[in-house]
Amino acid sequence: MGWRFWAVLISISGIVVLNGCSMNLKSGRVTYEQNCAQCHGVTGLGDGTFADKLITPPSDLTALARNNAGAFPALYVTDVIDGYARSDHFSGAMPEFGPALGGEELRLGPLVDYIESLQR
Repeated sequence: MGWRFWAVLISISGIVVLNGCSMNLKSGRVTYEQNCAQCHGVTGLGDGTFADKLITPPSDLTALARNNAGAFPALYVTDVIDGYARSDHFSGAMPEFGPALGGEELRLGPLVDYIESLQR
């Protein structure tokens, strides 16, 4: 097969991957708006409409990578949302979302990807 075939195949593959990422972020954003924005705010700064009613302020989700030497801690974020990595400093106000979100493949993965997109 010629180089043109491979060039077209690579181009199409790139478009499919980018489209999948875009759909993943859209799905994650919807999940975020439905489950997280009330406390963490629309932009993730911890300034949601319900934030001032909590004893422990919600985290600023835009600073997760910055507070982790520039690397987004995706596994930690996944575990916190799911409920696996909860320490004593977590407020009981944040539910364990694992069962409600249907696991990594369905809504949890896209949500973590969306939170990663909020990093500043």
